[in-house]
Amino acid sequence: MKDFKKFGTSKTEIWHISIALFALAVAFSFILFSKEIFHSGTYFYYSPQFFFETLIAVGFAFVLHELGHKFVAEKYGLWAEFRMWPLGLLLAVLMAVFSRGSFVFAAPGATMIAPIKETKKGFVMKKVRIDAAGMGKIGLAGPIVNNILTLLFIGLFSFLPLHMFKIAAQINGWLAIFNLLPFMILDGQKVWHWSKWAWGGAMLLSVALFLMSGILI
Repeated sequence: MKDFKKFGTSKTEIWHISIALFALAVAFSFILFSKEIFHSGTYFYYSPQFFFETLIAVGFAFVLHELGHKFVAEKYGLWAEFRMWPLGLLLAVLMAVFSRGSFVFAAPGATMIAPIKETKKGFVMKKVRIDAAGMGKIGLAGPIVNNILTLLFIGLFSFLPLHMFKIAAQINGWLAIFNLLPFMILDGQKVWHWSKWAWGGAMLLSVALFLMSGILI
């Protein structure tokens, strides 16, 4: 970790996160408020409240998850920025609408990581060694952030029982579990490759918090 640099971002990353966040809020609002949107046989009734409540619930879950990966990766001296997947965002919105709120395919993009640094002249390669433990910790950062947010929103709901806090707790709990699945390009694959014990402990914690969000709220 000698090549530590301060947490930073770029206009490109902010733009990509903003678009992904907007699309996810729209898509998940059709899922979370399907009864209100598709009520009484009409095609849909959409209130701005649905969007803003979903933005709070999904926004914290999504953005802070990605920033968790980014922060740990940058501690290792790596370049790390989020890049959206336009097709995945389009599919998320279309499937949520045309399934009438019964299904959503959410693949907004990912935090891209590379041993490079950005300069005024472009990108240049860096001599950064990252082993399985480093990659595992980078992968684990996102689900851990979601677990912390699950606890936070459970606590907020106990003091102020707002619907958005309930949804936020459950979405964060679900995202932690999903991302820890040890398959393909998910975070869990990196954690599993690094340490089976770390993966098992993280998965047990995530499942426990998800169940807690359903029982206590």
